[in-house]
Amino acid sequence: MTAICYEIVTYKTKDADQADTVRDDARALLASQPGFIAWTPFKGVDDANARADLVAWTDHHSARVAAQMVGNAAEFADFRGSVATVASMAHYIAPPLDPQPVVAGSGIELGRFRPKPGVEEISMLAAYEAMVSRHLGHQPGWRRQHLVKLQDGTFIDLAFASDQDRAEAICAGWVGNVDCDHFLSMIEPVSMEFGTIL
Repeated sequence: MTAICYEIVTYKTKDADQADTVRDDARALLASQPGFIAWTPFKGVDDANARADLVAWTDHHSARVAAQMVGNAAEFADFRGSVATVASMAHYIAPPLDPQPVVAGSGIELGRFRPKPGVEEISMLAAYEAMVSRHLGHQPGWRRQHLVKLQDGTFIDLAFASDQDRAEAICAGWVGNVDCDHFLSMIEPVSMEFGTIL
């Protein structure tokens, strides 16, 4: 998996109350972009117009594409107009400490399957990793994914997302993707369920 990319922006707004409203709108727009994980907004303690945004992306490319969109696209014009001055804006990576937490309210997909007869486990695992790293890990709301092998030789795919709706949407997005189709060609599905972490 590629390293999580964090965008950190510090700036001042023209009008604190109005700026919060348009920032919320911008966050909602950005959340639908590929690679988006989370946008944590901060307010200044001593200066009501001071702001800092910490935006997490699955990879640097997604962060750069989104930054260009925020800087140029018409739908972000109100957000850009609310900013008086930008102090700094840069991208960073951190050690893999748990950048995509799974918390109460997170969605989960539990897919149980077995390899088709004649399919080597090592080939199936390689196809699974390619599917997650090239496609699933870049979907909005994706958090993490684990593959579990049971004693009877079947497997359970545990896929975590920001909420159950996103887990279902990500699963629906498998259709027509080359990496997903390659993995699916190697397995026999047993069951699939969705839920929410309490």
